[in-house]
Amino acid sequence: MNGSEPAGGAAIRPATAADAAAVAAVYVRSWRAAYAELLPQAVLASLDEVDWARRFCSRRDPARSTLLAFTPGRVVGVVMAGPDRQDPLLAEIYAIYVLPEIQGQGVGAALLDAAIAPLDAAAVRLWCAAANNNSRRFYERRGFVLDGATGSYEIGGHRLTTVRYTCSR
Repeated sequence: MNGSEPAGGAAIRPATAADAAAVAAVYVRSWRAAYAELLPQAVLASLDEVDWARRFCSRRDPARSTLLAFTPGRVVGVVMAGPDRQDPLLAEIYAIYVLPEIQGQGVGAALLDAAIAPLDAAAVRLWCAAANNNSRRFYERRGFVLDGATGSYEIGGHRLTTVRYTCSR
């Protein structure tokens, strides 16, 4: 696949290992914007693109897909999807990030739709920081609903509560 229909001026294609640095840049910039009110500035400043690129390469798994939204010469968004980590009969969106200046232009919706389309599951789930209201509104507009599951994860010594969303297909 060379790229799908443009979304907000961006095309979508599968990621390769050569995209690791661009994926890492999207992750880090998106995290710094999305979590600016949720995590201390020092934690966000410590996010390292080289480390994120290394993680991207080490997590490559044929059961998981990674799609990129790109404009000429620039990756502007990324989504990772595959089997649900808790129930392999379901699917999961592991991550979706769009550069802050591109958000609201349809790129995230196009990435989400492109990631979900090939998944062979009755439902798709994803986890979101409970206090990340912008992301939660985005998922809810795309048909995801809270399913009652909660969790948490730690980053830089700070724990964030998470909520799980499910979208039936």
